Amino acid sequence: MGISAKELTDMRAVADDFLPDTCTIQTKATTAGAMGGITEVYTSTYTNVACRLDPSGAGSEAVVNFTVEGKSTWTLNIPYNQAIAVTNRVIHNSKTYEVARVADTNSYVTIRRADLVRVD
Repeated sequence: MGISAKELTDMRAVADDFLPDTCTIQTKATTAGAMGGITEVYTSTYTNVACRLDPSGAGSEAVVNFTVEGKSTWTLNIPYNQAIAVTNRVIHNSKTYEVARVADTNSYVTIRRADLVRVD
């Protein structure tokens, strides 16, 4: 037995109460320069998006240019109908994150979740 459309709407309204922060979701565009180089530019496509950002695991380390760099991982919770993709960046409390994965495989979706990696 499933739930009714009204029950799902009510569940989504309750879920929104647990999104205390706001963030900006940026979309990437690439442009070719006069010398043929590619430049990536991020535009703030969605602003003041209700959200909650939670730490997710212990993070990871990678060797970059002979230096070990740590990367922290996070889970972003946003409203169920908010657009987000792995090509986006998220700005939360003046910190920048890249979207590593979007989880959209739930029944009775009340929120969307995305796994983020901090880039600055």
